[in-house]
Amino acid sequence: MATIGEVLAIAFADHCAGRVPEAAVLYRRVLEADPTNPNALYLLGMAEWQSGRPVAGLSLIGRALRLNPGWIEARVNRAIILDKVGHPTEAAADWRRLTLFDPGHPQAWRNLGDAFQAQGDAGAPQAIDALHRAVRLDPNQAEVHHDLGVVLRRAGRLDEAVGSLVRAIAVKADLAPAHMNLGNTLLERGDDDAARDSLRRALALGPASPEYWYNFGNALYAHGDPLRALHAYRRSARLGLALARLRVATVLSDLGRLAETEAELIESLPIPGVEVPLSIELLSNVFLRGDRLADGRAFFTRLASTPLGGVVYRGECLTALAAFDLRDGAPRAARDRLAAVRGDNGWFFTVKALAALRATLADQGLQLVRPAAMEADGGHQPPRVTSSSLATRGRFAHTVLEYILVRLYAEKHGFVLETPDWVGGAFFALNDPPQSGPLPPLLFSRRILNDLVSGTAERAPIADRDILSPLFLFKHKQAYRQRVQSWLTPRRVWAPYLDPAVERLRAAGNTVVALHIRRGDFVTANYPITETAWYVDWLRAWWPRFDRPVLYVASDDVAAVRHAFAEFHPLTRADVVEEWAGLDFLQDFHVLMNADVVGTSAASGFSVLAARLNTHARLFVEPDVAARRIRPFEPWTP
Repeated sequence: MATIGEVLAIAFADHCAGRVPEAAVLYRRVLEADPTNPNALYLLGMAEWQSGRPVAGLSLIGRALRLNPGWIEARVNRAIILDKVGHPTEAAADWRRLTLFDPGHPQAWRNLGDAFQAQGDAGAPQAIDALHRAVRLDPNQAEVHHDLGVVLRRAGRLDEAVGSLVRAIAVKADLAPAHMNLGNTLLERGDDDAARDSLRRALALGPASPEYWYNFGNALYAHGDPLRALHAYRRSARLGLALARLRVATVLSDLGRLAETEAELIESLPIPGVEVPLSIELLSNVFLRGDRLADGRAFFTRLASTPLGGVVYRGECLTALAAFDLRDGAPRAARDRLAAVRGDNGWFFTVKALAALRATLADQGLQLVRPAAMEADGGHQPPRVTSSSLATRGRFAHTVLEYILVRLYAEKHGFVLETPDWVGGAFFALNDPPQSGPLPPLLFSRRILNDLVSGTAERAPIADRDILSPLFLFKHKQAYRQRVQSWLTPRRVWAPYLDPAVERLRAAGNTVVALHIRRGDFVTANYPITETAWYVDWLRAWWPRFDRPVLYVASDDVAAVRHAFAEFHPLTRADVVEEWAGLDFLQDFHVLMNADVVGTSAASGFSVLAARLNTHARLFVEPDVAARRIRPFEPWTP
């Protein structure tokens, strides 16, 4: 009669030889004799996983770990399986436990870092810490240096990212993704020549990679070489990267080849993987640039009921038609067309909000007239910059924060700033001239602009470029505060829709406490969530210190959060002002701009921007997500 140990040995030999079903039979025989045998539980769990039954496998491995919690191999494999079957949160928890059981386990730190990295910006600090631990434990793992470089770049720590990627290449010279990401990081840092060299090396290692051709195209495009960029993007598209089709169309549009742009976009619409909403946006721009509104209306009216890959893009087509209404000087028609449409797309936001603002003026017999476009003086045109993406990428706060960076840059170097029609330009009392003509793009410019604004850059300022998606200042310094606040004041014509809310709040008390609680897409997009309980605890401590306080709660889901503050008798927008249709977010923003105490929401540019523009609040607070509490902060840094 064979012992349990002997049966396990035979089963394990079968398992190692690939005879998984035979091994599983023997593991089960062992468990019939000894139901708590951890080795049999674990190995049968692995056999179940390898046989396509992950739920059963996880259950068995979990039983083994309850018998032996410190079993490193079992915990590693359980975390790997959890990640592969789509349970990243549970996998991350197992990696974290593993670092406690075995702090010297580099794979655990690496995978914990990767799990945090999957959480986006919110997980970046923890990802960096975990990956740093991994490379210290095993500095010869090129892939870990690479992963660390990628997350450092996403966190804006470009010099450190370059260092990590260079170390990855030093360990493994043929690691093509490291060359590609080094090139992208160098490009963002402004080292154009070195960036192209790195991307060429990536291409030499992987000439059939559509991603490498795509990124090489980005580098050429940023360098001002659209024809070679066009070739690279076309190569990427032929190799199967659908995203490259839109870059082909973008370059063709920049070159003024509108007929080719239109054909490329229409041909790409049904291709799986193509970003159809962006294609529709680019197509609408083709019709607008060619002043072909009738053709555009006919096209998008047909497309609005045509499925593409089983999806009908009615909202995007209505947005295009509303953009044509605005060009025709019919903002009421545009407003009405989009009244029932919902979406998060930046272009949709711009068209819908501009339609509502212009319709508000039209209802009073008014219209917003922008200054004339700049013209060459005797053949000479002053240096200028623009940012077309103010009208297409991001919503209200995102675009305003980008505007701050671009305007500080333009003013510091004496450039004329031209802007598209964008929501911030209509809402605030801005008077920038419109775009006088196309300019070549400037991509990946956040680091470059920040250095040139702060005076830390050794390079010459860059003029006559369209600064696309520059993102924001790294530091909103106190030195900029008065200038920025003087730019960003709402036009007086909007006062009837904004001021009553503040007036009624002030009539209700002496201290207006305004909190912003973001929900909506933060819940689905894995952004950090501000728990109402944190603010309730903070209010209980501070409420008695305020003089006749009145609480205002701003949220994109008032019904879900208001009840949490019941003991403070909160007021919301509906309680203090008549809704400004399509623009109610501006009413919340105005209250936050004028409150005496402002509480922001985690990772919310909207409430932080309002805090920065608030000229008289005496206290600003924000969530400390890690500590799960509310803390004071200063919107402007020294």
